[in-house]
Amino acid sequence: MNSWGRFAGLTFLAFLFLIACKEDENSLLGFKPKSDKFKVIYQEVPVASSVMLIDSVLTYNNLSQAANGRLLVGRYYDNTFGEITAEAYTQFGPINPKVNISSSATLVSGYLVLSPDFYQYGDGVTSTNSFTVYELLDSIPPVTSPSSELPMRIQGVPGYQPFYFNSSIPYDPSPIGTTLFTIDPSGFDQKFDDLKSNPGKLDHKTIDTLKIQLHSAFAERLFAMARNQTADYTTLSRFRRIFKGLVIRPGSTDTKVLGFNPEIDSTSFSKSRIILTYDEPDATSSGIVRKTLEYSIFNTGLIGFSHITADRSATPLALLPTAGTAVELDGTRYYQSGNPVTTKLNFDKFLEFADTIPNLVFNSVQLSIDVDDTAPFTPPSALRLRYLNTSNKFVNFYSSVDTEATFPLYPSMTYDEDGWYVIGQKINAQITGSFFDLIYKAENKRYTADLTDFFQTMHNVKDTEFRYTNYALVAASPQIGKSVNRTVFNKDNVKLKIVYTVPVSVTK
Repeated sequence: MNSWGRFAGLTFLAFLFLIACKEDENSLLGFKPKSDKFKVIYQEVPVASSVMLIDSVLTYNNLSQAANGRLLVGRYYDNTFGEITAEAYTQFGPINPKVNISSSATLVSGYLVLSPDFYQYGDGVTSTNSFTVYELLDSIPPVTSPSSELPMRIQGVPGYQPFYFNSSIPYDPSPIGTTLFTIDPSGFDQKFDDLKSNPGKLDHKTIDTLKIQLHSAFAERLFAMARNQTADYTTLSRFRRIFKGLVIRPGSTDTKVLGFNPEIDSTSFSKSRIILTYDEPDATSSGIVRKTLEYSIFNTGLIGFSHITADRSATPLALLPTAGTAVELDGTRYYQSGNPVTTKLNFDKFLEFADTIPNLVFNSVQLSIDVDDTAPFTPPSALRLRYLNTSNKFVNFYSSVDTEATFPLYPSMTYDEDGWYVIGQKINAQITGSFFDLIYKAENKRYTADLTDFFQTMHNVKDTEFRYTNYALVAASPQIGKSVNRTVFNKDNVKLKIVYTVPVSVTK
């Protein structure tokens, strides 16, 4: 049902209520009914749930999706989820590969500059993180032939590169640069909000960048290749075979995970990049001219991803089996992005309830989750319901070769940015509408989502094969592969709150 259809339906129901509701001192509508033909009833239906790991969360940078640019570096610990560690792997390449550098030019310095996007997660107090850079020993191999290099279920996903939270590349253990950086959570949070909602308030000159001076031997190699101007420098594919990339790793005592964006803004804020500064003689005088070379870490032909590990050995989550196996645990339900733990929801109880009542119409179906989180571990601001098949696998819209991906799609199911089927509005085959996400409200520590359209449509489908009742919670904001936010709740705090209308003669 599209938005207009739903509006029209609700308007018609409201009209019926005005002329036909039975007078009842407990009426949910709050006004005197005119008839005893219909009745409005409130019902809570239990939602079955379980906990499981996910192993297919992408963390790579995708140029076609600006929201996917973030890389994560850092570490934090909490008693519930254990220790979470994030490392950033990235390729780099010259922004202007063809340059003219004098043979007598001399290198002054080399820096890796990282621009934070002001995402931070951890202990909630001002502290200093350590950032250390290492050179990769192997290339980050791009996918060039999806039909032969990728599993069938994701061959059609635009721009897909198979780099997940558990991907990694070997690196030289000798560091090529290190620095310390102080993070003030309240200041970061304010700038994060301003960057999203009021970017004009931010002065790019006041934005701190994280600068890591690179060891002279590495910088000299890079500078010499630029000066020589061979095809190894001017052709990116050959350049990447020599300078394979970098990994930025956190310190052992860090207490936060920091997000930085390789292309935070092309006009206002500093880009993350490598900068070489050099001097060469001025041809018009006896002086010296200072110049720079810049190298992008976010451009066509370059790949970056976050490697996120979790040590849950001293937590209840240590008992979780392999990814895709859902278990009860202790009655507590969990969600964490990055190295993901999710809660699986099953809506079979809804059908058991609704199928016993003929001729009902749903006025409202709201899913709510009351969470137990306390500061500083803020929950994701929005959770999305992603479809799970009978094998606890996600199904992708783009996979035309996957016959399961052609299953009948509810008008209230759609697909997300990476093609995974989720609960939301489907307008037509080419256009997706809004997502029916669970939105978090800090004042009452509750997630809520209006799922009226979805449950009305599922109830109307009578073929059990096409009644899709299994879904996993995944973070919609911040995205599951670009954050490490977590939340905890009791299984009894997941509630499906239903208001429905039936003719009085069939009321139960």
